[in-house]
Amino acid sequence: MVAIFPLITIFAPLLGTLLISLFWRDLGDRVARLGIAALWCSALTSLATLAVVLSGDTIQLALIGTPSGTMTYTVMVDRLAAVMMALISLVSLIIHVYSERYMVGDAGYVRFFALLGGLTFVLLSLVSSGNLFWLFVCWHLVTWLLATLLVCNPDSRAARDAGQKTFWVQSFGDAAFAVALLVLYGSYGTWDMTDLFARLQTAPAPLTVWPGLQWECDVPLVVTLLLVLSVMTKSAQFPFHFWLIGTIEAPTPVSALMHAGIVNAGGFLVNRLAPLFGLAPTTLHLMFVIGGITALIGATAMLTQTSVKRRLVYSTMGQMGYMVMECGLGAFALAVFHLCAHGLFKATLFLNSGSVIHKARTEFKLPPVGRADEAHTFSPMTWTTGLVATLVLPLVILLVVHGVVSIPLQDAQGAVIFLFFGWVTTSQAMFTLYRLHTGASWAVSLTMLGTLAFIGLTYLWAGEAFTHLLFPGTGIAESYLRAAEWNRSFFELVIGLAAILIVGAWGMIYGKAKGVSLLMPDWIETMRVRAYVMFLNGLYVEDLVRMIGRVAFRR
Repeated sequence: MVAIFPLITIFAPLLGTLLISLFWRDLGDRVARLGIAALWCSALTSLATLAVVLSGDTIQLALIGTPSGTMTYTVMVDRLAAVMMALISLVSLIIHVYSERYMVGDAGYVRFFALLGGLTFVLLSLVSSGNLFWLFVCWHLVTWLLATLLVCNPDSRAARDAGQKTFWVQSFGDAAFAVALLVLYGSYGTWDMTDLFARLQTAPAPLTVWPGLQWECDVPLVVTLLLVLSVMTKSAQFPFHFWLIGTIEAPTPVSALMHAGIVNAGGFLVNRLAPLFGLAPTTLHLMFVIGGITALIGATAMLTQTSVKRRLVYSTMGQMGYMVMECGLGAFALAVFHLCAHGLFKATLFLNSGSVIHKARTEFKLPPVGRADEAHTFSPMTWTTGLVATLVLPLVILLVVHGVVSIPLQDAQGAVIFLFFGWVTTSQAMFTLYRLHTGASWAVSLTMLGTLAFIGLTYLWAGEAFTHLLFPGTGIAESYLRAAEWNRSFFELVIGLAAILIVGAWGMIYGKAKGVSLLMPDWIETMRVRAYVMFLNGLYVEDLVRMIGRVAFRR
C-alpha cells in the first residue's frame, strides 16, 4: 500500500502535463490551476513517502522489465531519493503557484505550464531511478526540457542563444555520462544500482575495446572522471559555467526552478553513486580542486556585478562550487544538506528579485555622496590587540562549537578543512565591522560573536544530523571521509600556506581601516583594480566562447 505514495509523487505532474496538452483549448487560463492541483498531490505524497522511508526500509518497484533485466525501469526510493523528491515537489509547487499570475498575458502560457510539469516529472524520475540507464535518460531529458524552457520567448535572440548554449554544453557532459555507462556495463555487466554496488567489491572484467583487444584500467577512476565532466556541465563548474550566465533572459519562475533544483543535480549524482566515488580518491581530490576554484571565482565575481540577477547567478555558481568541494572531501551527506538549503533560499531570492528590481526602477535613488573618512591615529598596541582578537575569537568559538557537536577533528582532514573555512568566514565577518568603522562598538562586536556562535552551532548540528539521516548507524560516512584524505604532509603544507596568505590579506585590510597605509603598497591597489575589472567581465570566459562560436560558424 505504501508503494502508491512514490508513484503518485512521480506521475501526478506527468498526468497534469498530459491533461494540459490534451484539453488546453477548453481550459484556457485554468491550465495553471490544473498544474497546481497536480503538484499539490505530488508534494503531499512526497512528504508521506519521506515519512514511510524514514520509519522503514527502501521502497523498490520494477515498472518496466526486460528479459535480461539490464534496462528494467526500477523505482528505488531510499532516504536520499525521498529527501530529493520532497525538495523538488515542494519547490515546484511554489513556482507553479507563483507563475499562475506572473505568466498572465504571456503568449506561451499553456506551453509553459505543460513544460514545467513535464520537467518536474523528469526530475522526480531522475532522483528515484534505481537503474543507471534510465537515470541517464532522465538526465538527458532535463537538458532538452531546460533548453526548451529557456526559450519561452522565441523572439528574443538572447533567449535563443542561452537555450542553444545550455543545450550544447550540457549535451557534452551527457555524452561523457553515456561513455561512463558503457564502461561500467562492459566491466560489471549491470546497470542496476543494487547489483552494481554489490559487484564493486569484486575485480572488474577487462574491457574489450575491439575484438581481440582488451584494455586493463582502473574502472572506478575512469568512470568517475567521466562522471565528473558531466557534473561540471550540469552544475556550472568553471569553466563550463558560462551557460548559466545567459539564463537570466528566462522568465523568473524558470530561473528559480533551475537554480533551486536542476544545477543541484551534480551533487545528487555523486551521492547516488557514492560507493563508486569512494573507490576513486584521485577523482575526489580533483573534485575538491574544481569546486574550490569555482567557489572562489563565483563568489568574487558576484561581488563585482551591478545586475541583481547576475549577482544571483554567480552566487549559485559559487554555492555549487562549494557543494562539489564538499563532495571532494567525502562529505557527501553534507553536500546534500547544502544543496537542499541552497535550493530553498535561492528559489526565494529569484522569486523575490522581480519586486526588488521593480522597486529600484520606480523609486530610483542615487547613492549618498561619499564623505572623507575620519583620520585614524595609529597605536601599535591597539592595532595588534584588535588584529589578534579578531583572528583568535572566531577560532575559539568554532573549537567550542565543534566540541559541543562532537566532531573528531583529529580523525578526519575534512573536518579540519571545514573548521578552516568556518574560521575564514567568521573572521571575514569581523573584519567587515572594521571596514564599516563599527568595530569600536562593544554591543555590535558581542552581537556579531554571539550570532556567529549560534550559526556555527546550528550549521554543524544540522550537518551531523543530516549525515545520520542518510547513513544511519553505519561507518559509511566516515569511510568516505577517509577515502578523500590527502597526503598528510601535503595537506598541512596547503593549509599552512593558505592561512599565511589569508592572514596577510586581513592584516592589510585591517591596517587600511586603522590608517596604516604602509601595509597597502600601490602595486597591490593597481592589481586590485585590474582584478575587479576582470571579474566584472566574468574573466572574459563568455567573450572567449562567443569568439570561438563565431569562428566555428564562419567555417
